[in-house]
Amino acid sequence: MKTIRFIRHAESQANAGEATQTDESIPLTEKGRQQAIALANSISEKPDLIVCSKYSRTQQTASPLIKKFPDVRVKILPLHEFSYLSPAVCAGTTPNQRKSRVADYWEQAGPDFFHGEGAESFNQFIQRIDCCVQCLEFCEAQNILVFTHGHVLRAIWQLLAGHEFSSGHERMHHFHRHMSLLQVPNTCIFKATFYKNEWELIEPQFKIF
Repeated sequence: MKTIRFIRHAESQANAGEATQTDESIPLTEKGRQQAIALANSISEKPDLIVCSKYSRTQQTASPLIKKFPDVRVKILPLHEFSYLSPAVCAGTTPNQRKSRVADYWEQAGPDFFHGEGAESFNQFIQRIDCCVQCLEFCEAQNILVFTHGHVLRAIWQLLAGHEFSSGHERMHHFHRHMSLLQVPNTCIFKATFYKNEWELIEPQFKIF
């Protein structure tokens, strides 16, 4: 039986309300670095594979664990955060300054809508995450740790829970209205098992460091 633990990255500068430039380069705060160390110390079982997104904050979160298990293979998968707002529009802004744009997006955008250069549509995001989940299904490793992001965790939960939707609009509405209620604090862990082509989700484990 394959066991995968999906872990949200530790506190980043954006999580702390600071202004940021590119989403890809947002680093952890000092608190986040300490959370990453505490997380690594809490994991005693050696994994077969460590997976990160291409964004620096997931790799920084995984770094203490990689140092703890230096012979474990590390793989980068496109499990980076949902970039629904154009990075060019958001560069140099704080989360608070982006609130109105975020609200407008979720109120007005459809599943194939592009906000601007560098953004992706909701349907593209879901397809990307679905491909990553399939990659994990076919992976030979049996004990996997995946360091990723808040919206990605919600999308994975929605996919593995087996919800069926009549349209992309319905899926997007469900994601925003229902999945936003799913708490994903920094360093929380979603555990899932995969056996005989069936996924089983286990309630999130909240580790507040």
